[in-house]
Amino acid sequence: MLPGLRPRGGPHRGRRRAGCHDHAEAVTVIDASVAELVLPPGADRARWLAARRTGVGGSDVSTLVGLTRYTSPYELWLDKTGALPLVDDVPSEAAEMGQLLEPVVRDRFARVHHLAVTQVGTYRSREWPWMLANPDGVCSDGAGYEGKTCSHWVAHEWADGQTADHAELQAQWGMAVTGLSRWHVAVLIAGQRNEYRVIERDDELIGVLVDVSRRFWHDHVRAGVPPEWGGSDAATTYLKDRYSVGDIDSVVEIDAGDRDELAAERDKAAAALKAAEAVDAAVRNRVRGLLGDREQLVCGDQVVATWTNTGRFLPDRFMRDHPELVAAYTEPVTADVIDVDRLAADHPDIYRACRTRVLRFTN
Repeated sequence: MLPGLRPRGGPHRGRRRAGCHDHAEAVTVIDASVAELVLPPGADRARWLAARRTGVGGSDVSTLVGLTRYTSPYELWLDKTGALPLVDDVPSEAAEMGQLLEPVVRDRFARVHHLAVTQVGTYRSREWPWMLANPDGVCSDGAGYEGKTCSHWVAHEWADGQTADHAELQAQWGMAVTGLSRWHVAVLIAGQRNEYRVIERDDELIGVLVDVSRRFWHDHVRAGVPPEWGGSDAATTYLKDRYSVGDIDSVVEIDAGDRDELAAERDKAAAALKAAEAVDAAVRNRVRGLLGDREQLVCGDQVVATWTNTGRFLPDRFMRDHPELVAAYTEPVTADVIDVDRLAADHPDIYRACRTRVLRFTN
């Protein structure tokens, strides 16, 4: 039996499970000395939303380490401190479909792996009481379970046996709260392909997550002090939306120390960016030099980079290299506009030759 679990009943007992079949054996529950049950499975939505505000959950930790582009730590702080109304936002269509497909993903996982998946509620860690977890289930082999869905746009996060970072963190967080040593993750990609992963407990990573969440909870939520602004897309989006219109001629005064600090930080960032861009340009030119007039850089069966004529069309190059075609493919409205679509259809090779080359790395 894995740490953090205790058996209840013997083999072939308690076979009725949510989203599973009759091939289950032992029933496993989370040890109450490791994690306290805050809400049972199936608790109403209002109670669940209220319970989430009493700690940091598995999806919250991705926000704290900058792995989500949807929510910033500042917005999370507003929520946990009660500064935002406790409302149940209407989910996006993608989120709604993810919820509807949860039992489908769970049932197939259970059938393929010959395991029972028992749905459980919301738990609070006894050792780290600000930490909450709401696992999608506990499996009859003693591991936790998390079900995911994703679109083809992020399918690369699961390629070559990888686990998406946010799912890895959520699994480690679940193990930290429940005391379990392994976690199953099932993902349905683009509604068509199922992938399965087994995540082993990583106490070093768990230690980092505990520390990050402790500082957020105690230094910011409990202290009522907002976290510093970071450079995440989520923070940028929030600030632009929250302050979309400025008050004309209004000012905010800062002292010379803050002014100098801001200037120094910007100079430091600009220098680092310039240095990074120089390194990136050198790498790209090295690849261009290797390719010459070839299109693909390969290592065995792996395509490392491509340099293809798929960039923007260059009218000046076209007019210089093919003056005999300029009149035929110039819009009658103005002599400066080329009918690019018709040119591409009639002379695809010429159109391609007049496009910039785009260098792309495949990983």
